[in-house]
Amino acid sequence: MTALADLRLDIRSTLLTPPPALDHVLPGLLAGTVGVLVAPGGAGKTMLLTQMGCAIACGQPILGGALTGSNSSPGKVVLFLAEETAVIMHHRLHGATQQLKEGMASQSRESLQALLEQLDSQLSVYPLGGHGSLVHFGDGTSGYRQLVELCMGARLVVVDPLRRFHDGDENDSAAMTAIVTQFQRVAYETGAAVLIAHHANRVSMTSGGGEQAYASRGSTALTDGVRWQANLSPVSESLARELGIEKSELRHFVRLDVPKTNYGRALGTVVLRKVPDSGAMELWVPETLSKRAPAARTELAGTSRVRR
Repeated sequence: MTALADLRLDIRSTLLTPPPALDHVLPGLLAGTVGVLVAPGGAGKTMLLTQMGCAIACGQPILGGALTGSNSSPGKVVLFLAEETAVIMHHRLHGATQQLKEGMASQSRESLQALLEQLDSQLSVYPLGGHGSLVHFGDGTSGYRQLVELCMGARLVVVDPLRRFHDGDENDSAAMTAIVTQFQRVAYETGAAVLIAHHANRVSMTSGGGEQAYASRGSTALTDGVRWQANLSPVSESLARELGIEKSELRHFVRLDVPKTNYGRALGTVVLRKVPDSGAMELWVPETLSKRAPAARTELAGTSRVRR
């Protein structure tokens, strides 16, 4: 057992050595920390998380580079998906990998085979639909230990959705703080960034405040406890007009905001379009920007496309 005295920082050594580079798995989300993706039901969070996982597993840019971290080397990714079945994930993985293929410089047989081998070795997907009780975050439970063992050495661990992995009261700050602490233990023990999917509260969706930090359902202890939060929310009609999106097409668009990032610069609003057939997300750039040179579009991919 670690004694409190053992955790005292060596001030002399700290000040005489340069700080190590911060390892961002996603912009602002560090390895070994906990983040949350907040979204209403049906917004596409599971598909987005699947695409993130596939891209990180094979070292490809995430959404055209808009969400790529500081290290683009292939890394181990583990997805625990409590509401999805193997059949549904079969479809989602085809949609996610199709987006990756379209973004590859070469689509030769050798390149596609290398992509398949990379995903097979680095990506672990656990569709727990109908088996949610297999993983519960009670302190010291066999399910918890099993989860940690599966995640050792991972770069990213996804838990989707939070509600299916605990029995606590979401409105109780003590209960939610304890849950965040448990996920922080997973991050610490495995070295992975742990990204939790959680549902948005009704007020944030009806008032158009999906980009606000306190958009998550239940106690604010969840937002307070995590180090990074992203929100997926509908594109409002006013924003659609500003960006030139037709009202009839609004159902295909969502916005991604990062209202909380403790360890990095704020990320501007990212607008995503859902591919109708697969539901996969693609980075969307207004037509006025899409006509610019590729270098300009790349520069804009990680910055806000919304001017206020």
